[in-house]
Amino acid sequence: MLATQTKLYTVQFQVIDHQRAVTYGGAMEPARDRLAVLAGQLELKSDQNGLPVARQDTSAATKSRGYTQKFPQATTAAEFPAAVHDALALDGLLTAEERDVRKRVRTFMEQEVAPIITDYWERAEFPHQIAPLLKALNIGGGTIKGYGCAGLSITAAAMATLEMARVDASIGTFYLVHTFLAMLTIALMGNEEQKQELLPGMASHELMGCWALTEPSNGSDASALTCSAMKVTGGWLLDGQKRWIGNGTFADVVVVWARSSINNQVNAFVVRKGTPGFTPSKIDNKIALRCVQNADMLFERCFVPDSARLPGVQGFKDTNKVLALSRIMVSWLPVGMSMGAYDMAAR
Repeated sequence: MLATQTKLYTVQFQVIDHQRAVTYGGAMEPARDRLAVLAGQLELKSDQNGLPVARQDTSAATKSRGYTQKFPQATTAAEFPAAVHDALALDGLLTAEERDVRKRVRTFMEQEVAPIITDYWERAEFPHQIAPLLKALNIGGGTIKGYGCAGLSITAAAMATLEMARVDASIGTFYLVHTFLAMLTIALMGNEEQKQELLPGMASHELMGCWALTEPSNGSDASALTCSAMKVTGGWLLDGQKRWIGNGTFADVVVVWARSSINNQVNAFVVRKGTPGFTPSKIDNKIALRCVQNADMLFERCFVPDSARLPGVQGFKDTNKVLALSRIMVSWLPVGMSMGAYDMAAR
């Protein structure tokens, strides 16, 4: 019996070895074909065995930003590498409009952001001078239609997010907080007067926005919100704390989620920069997304008029109307970061 089992196992291993020989032997044809495709994307030369050989980057521009022949790995991201990550030619699945958006944002990020962002990262500061330049990209407002917004498809907005994150995730996060949290909440839950007042300026990035949901004690659990909104004559008094609010130190338009004293339901209010009783302060000593200006926020009997309440918000479940789209966009941040890392590694 033992001899029979041993013979059977021997035959099975021989079959497996034969399959490996067919797949990986025979000059390793399938694997080599895949490497050839990848080498073509990277514009690499091949050695005598058909395997890719790393290229040397000797451009003057690269030399000016850290490249030395003795230590080529020292080339900095200020001279961002060519985009070679699309080995599967997925760009072919995009529409002409979506490719155009991707190209515009890629060029902007490589030329305007990459050369300067490292210094801002070191200082944990936001490069405010790039905000006015975003208007020319025609991506303001993302998927929102009208009110000066771009009205992009979801995929086109995702490509804009991806290309920002490919060079710097902080800039991508700034865009998402401003567009797919602050602006989207106003577009979905605001009245016509609020949309007309706020969205055009936010679409052109003349007004900056943030979204104040997260609290020190309960994170982003909107159902456990403790920030309160007490109804008073002519408006509301906001009291409470918020934490980790991206863009919070400089935002002109703050969308604040607070619990109403009337029915104990979560409502949303627009608080403008400089409103008495509203104090934002920067959170220091971060090790990631250092250019994102996260803030602690303190509301102490902060009065906002009745016109500041977003009437479309009736309870905490309405946060999901915004998060349903914003979280789709957030998922493209790590995709862009991975592509940037791949391009750097390829160089």
